[in-house]
Amino acid sequence: MKKTEAALAATAAVMTAQLLGAQWNPGPTHPRTAAWYAALRKPSYTPPGPVFGIAWTALDTLLAYSGYRLLTRPASPSRSTALAAWSLNLLGIAGFSWVLFGRKRLGEALGVTVGMVVTASATAGTAVLVDRKAAYADLPLLAWVGFATLLQEEVWRRN
Repeated sequence: MKKTEAALAATAAVMTAQLLGAQWNPGPTHPRTAAWYAALRKPSYTPPGPVFGIAWTALDTLLAYSGYRLLTRPASPSRSTALAAWSLNLLGIAGFSWVLFGRKRLGEALGVTVGMVVTASATAGTAVLVDRKAAYADLPLLAWVGFATLLQEEVWRRN
């Protein structure tokens, strides 16, 4: 794939996942969801709200970069596997918001985060066979969803 097309495709895919997920996020446009989320018992290590926005801005940038790098590499079974896992990460991003904030299912949201640990691991693990820079760009997502899994487990347990 040409570089410009790859950059547009990867960026559009990441933005689409975030826009889909934003339909349910707790914020000013969803006051009932925000009130529900604020009422949940959360551990002391829960980041303040603005940290999520900052973290996801960085993660989205890295996800788009990783997708771009993978899309510009020659076709191979490893590339196909890495792109499939990368795509599942995007599905998890949109799906988590729907499950946690849209459906208000704490246990199922934990399942989504566990799934994202698996797909983020698979993405980085197979991307390294295709493009090291893509693999390195995937590591912060793996760290974040690992933390998110611990956080979500605690929220589920407390509520």
